[in-house]
Amino acid sequence: MLKSIATTVAAVALFQGALAHMGVISPPPRNGVVADELQRPCGGGNTPTKNVTTFAVDGDSEFVLRPGHGTGNILFNYFTDTTVTNDTKSYPLANVPVPKPGNYTTKLDFGKAGLKAGQSIVVQAIFNGTDEGKTEQYYVCFDVKLAADSSGSSDSESSNTKTSDTNTSDTHSGASPKVVFGAAIGLLAAAAAAAF
Repeated sequence: MLKSIATTVAAVALFQGALAHMGVISPPPRNGVVADELQRPCGGGNTPTKNVTTFAVDGDSEFVLRPGHGTGNILFNYFTDTTVTNDTKSYPLANVPVPKPGNYTTKLDFGKAGLKAGQSIVVQAIFNGTDEGKTEQYYVCFDVKLAADSSGSSDSESSNTKTSDTNTSDTHSGASPKVVFGAAIGLLAAAAAAAF
């Protein structure tokens, strides 16, 4: 059963990466699978959601993204205001080179950014992608609660992702059947909308 769920998760992640310009493997984003990633600052998800992931303030918190095509870089920023607009001040966290499409695991240490346990923040990822001479920016945001310790879990469901490489590795994420089903439905809806 677990093997079939893992296979389904991997297939959904690959399918999502093919449809989206920046697929999200983990943690769960605030704007869902079918959001408009071209819309600043959070790909259409500017208000808080129930997809809140708890990370330890000191430690390596993993974000796994999959740019669907092109090259460029992924910028990670954070906001201290949980409702984000184009005027909300952002603070830099990391700049990850993307030499080719694939899974990119980025480990962030929020303590090094001066953040404290108990804070709720929004992490923003921006893929600056160039493909066939055309450059665009794709946005996604994550609701994050910082704690002294973390199980790497989401308030809406539990999720654990482990990798051995810090930037360009193929990763497999564990997800509940509820997440897999939700992602599959979202992908089917996106594919149907794109067909019309």
